[in-house]
Amino acid sequence: MTSETRYFRSDTHTVNGLTAYKLLTTNTTTAVTVSIVNPAVGHIGIRVWKRSASGVETEITSGNAVAVALILGTINFVQVSGSWSCPQTTLSNTDAIVVRVYLCDGSGGSQTLFATFITEQLGASQLDSATWTVYYWARIYGTPDTGYSAQFAFGSATRDSRIVNFTWSVPPPPPTLPKIARLGANITVQPHAIILVKRNGDIIAYRKPHMPFKPERPIQPVVS
Repeated sequence: MTSETRYFRSDTHTVNGLTAYKLLTTNTTTAVTVSIVNPAVGHIGIRVWKRSASGVETEITSGNAVAVALILGTINFVQVSGSWSCPQTTLSNTDAIVVRVYLCDGSGGSQTLFATFITEQLGASQLDSATWTVYYWARIYGTPDTGYSAQFAFGSATRDSRIVNFTWSVPPPPPTLPKIARLGANITVQPHAIILVKRNGDIIAYRKPHMPFKPERPIQPVVS
């Protein structure tokens, strides 16, 4: 199990056919600010998908934004945060995770997209069940005369919007079998023997409980 902090970076890459901002374990140095003019709602949140190598997206969230936080009306950007219980989710090893950040209402509806982020191909077998904490640098800024904008900033040390406890697992490695000599195709297994290895449907070695490997007849060298 691997638990990471994933940063909303200000540079982009293309993974599984999607070009988006990077969602990686290191941050960039220059921030980006995305604005939505005259917002009708005042919260921020995310939705999450897995994306296959063929570009098929399957949503992990339920359609509403999660990890929702209230954006404050301030001159300066303020860090706000929300949490989400990520369910255990089966992945293929070439899947990537897509996270979209939305302006939304307090229940995660009425969404307007701020920005889209994608991981690398994780090489994982699953996202683990874990509570993600998502930190956003955001503000609602403006005046009645100039109008208001909801703004989301990310991609630098002072605008380090991020996901904490992004947790995933890789499948266990396959067992390593000893390299043994090749036997002929026609062999007879002795009574009560335990078959250990077959190759092309032929038994090539066996053992009894607590006994070493025993070929049925003299062995030939392994052909690499």
